[in-house]
Amino acid sequence: MQLEAEKKIDQSPGSYSDSPIIDRFIIRKISGFISGFLSRTPVTPNQVTIVSLIIGIAAAVFFSHGAHTYTIIAGVLYFLSTVFDQCDGEVARLKQMETEFGWKFDIIVDAIVNAVIVIGITIAVYMKMGSVLVIMAGFFAMTGITISLLLATYFSRNSKKNTGTKEMLDKLNNKDFFYIIMLLSVIFNQMIWFLLIMAVGTNIYWIVHKIAYR
Repeated sequence: MQLEAEKKIDQSPGSYSDSPIIDRFIIRKISGFISGFLSRTPVTPNQVTIVSLIIGIAAAVFFSHGAHTYTIIAGVLYFLSTVFDQCDGEVARLKQMETEFGWKFDIIVDAIVNAVIVIGITIAVYMKMGSVLVIMAGFFAMTGITISLLLATYFSRNSKKNTGTKEMLDKLNNKDFFYIIMLLSVIFNQMIWFLLIMAVGTNIYWIVHKIAYR
């Protein structure tokens, strides 16, 4: 029975290729433990998604303060939000409660969390540097991350072909890189690194994606 539950948890609709190390060997291990517990409670997958949203917004608030202590707390909260974001799908599979609405709701919440996180970081960096360029970087980072997320999610759901182009886009969409940049930016309290890299990298990704699958 436990083995069957573990198999259901591991049946992600996405691919390990978008985060082959951190997602698979850290986040999924923690989320699997939490999901196993939640599956024995009345909690629904959509409620878990809402928890992820609340924690993500809290992380954005802490990011906006800018002080190193607040930034570290924000980083921990963002990690927890990511874990619970993984849990909702696992709980849905364990309870056999997968729905089209739940899938779309999860995507919307992911987009909202990413957007508010970038807004929070942008506020903190702008208060520190006072440059309009920071606002521009924050805007491009927010739009780039959101568009890339929506494109990658839709593409992975609807594409049945395993082509060389798809493999290239999977490598460009490697979330390990995202997590590492976030971690280093938090540790050194240099969130401007995160904004600049996301502003450039995510927009390159979605532009290449649109050209490849126009």
